Amino acid sequence: MAAGLVAVLGLFLLVDAAVRGSWIVVLDAVGPIAVLVWVLWVLTYRPCIRIDDTAVTVVNPLRRTVVPWHAVADVTLRWQIVIETVAGRRLQCWGGPSLPRPKPARRGERAVLRQPDEMVVLLDRWAERRDVATGGDVVRGWDRPAVVVGAVALALLVVSLLSLSLGG
Repeated sequence: MAAGLVAVLGLFLLVDAAVRGSWIVVLDAVGPIAVLVWVLWVLTYRPCIRIDDTAVTVVNPLRRTVVPWHAVADVTLRWQIVIETVAGRRLQCWGGPSLPRPKPARRGERAVLRQPDEMVVLLDRWAERRDVATGGDVVRGWDRPAVVVGAVALALLVVSLLSLSLGG
């Protein structure tokens, strides 16, 4: 939500400056606004967990990890979903649900901590697919779309900084 609001506000201010003919302002502001929107996008919108029949794909800021179901040893929910592989690596999922608040209990009863629906879906798919050997190992790599967009944002920032230093 915050990233979308910042993006809309930044775009509005850039369009306003362009309509008013202040191209120097647009050139000076486009880089910092692009970097700010990119950082917010990478940290708040981009992280996610995708599941299919062969693997669970975890997209964290700037990193992407594909874990085949047979390579998953355990799935737990702490502050976020944690996938442990059979090789002993722990993969924290930034894009999953967080630990919910316990349901209020009556006097004398224990508080009940309900599993988020997303966690139930993940556990069900893992239970269905863990014994099916689909081949392949855990694949870690850079999140190419996020890195490319970041490189463009940084290039715009360099242009803006050069414009400021040469123009002022």
